[in-house]
Amino acid sequence: MAKLTLTFKGHVIDVFHLESDKTQIGRDDDCTIPIDSLAIAPRQAVITKQSDQRYQLQALDEAFPVLVNHEKTAEATLNHGDVIQVGKHTLSFAEDVMDLGAELSQSETAQEIAEATKQDEDDESIARLGVLQIINGDNFGRIIPLNRNMTRIGHAGGDCAMIARREGGYFISFLEGPNPPRINQKPIGDEARLLTDGDIIDVGGTQMQFHD
Repeated sequence: MAKLTLTFKGHVIDVFHLESDKTQIGRDDDCTIPIDSLAIAPRQAVITKQSDQRYQLQALDEAFPVLVNHEKTAEATLNHGDVIQVGKHTLSFAEDVMDLGAELSQSETAQEIAEATKQDEDDESIARLGVLQIINGDNFGRIIPLNRNMTRIGHAGGDCAMIARREGGYFISFLEGPNPPRINQKPIGDEARLLTDGDIIDVGGTQMQFHD
C-alpha cells in the first residue's frame, strides 16, 4: 500500500496510508489529509488510485499551487520518491513494493550517512540547524540533523558527498565515486553548491530533502 509522509520544515507530522480510491488534501477537517494552515486551500488537491494501481494527483485550486519535485503541476502520475509541496508543507510519496537489491543498497548508504569530521558547539549556529530527511528506502522519513561543520553522506567505495556548514549556509560538494550528487535531478559538478530549503539531494540512489 502506498503512503504519504507529511512533514513541515523537516519534522515528520504524520504518515497516511492511501487506503481509499480518493485521497483529499486540504485545510478542511473532513479531508483525508487535513493540514491546519492558512497557506493551504480548503481542498487543494486530490489523489486518485487508477485501475492500473498507479496514483494520479490533481490540483484543485489555482490560487494555491501544488508542486511535484519543485515543478508546479495541475496533474501528475506519482512515482516512488516524488515530493509534493503544498504551502509550506511537504508530502513524500512512497510505494511499499520495491526491488530488494535496491533497498539493501539504500539501507547500507543510510547507515553511514551521518559520518562527520568536526563538531561545532556554537549555540547560535545550532539554533539555525539544517536537516536532511530521507525520502526513499528502508529509512524513509528519517531525519538527519546537520549539527556539525562537515557531514559526509554516502558510503566508502561508492558515491560520496560532503555537506559543509558555513556562515553563508550549507554547501554540498562531490567527494568520490562514479556518480556525482544530483540536486533536483541535476548533477552538481566539481564546484560546491549552496543548498536551499526544499532541495532534493540524490547520493548513490538515496534521496534526501534539505530543510533549513
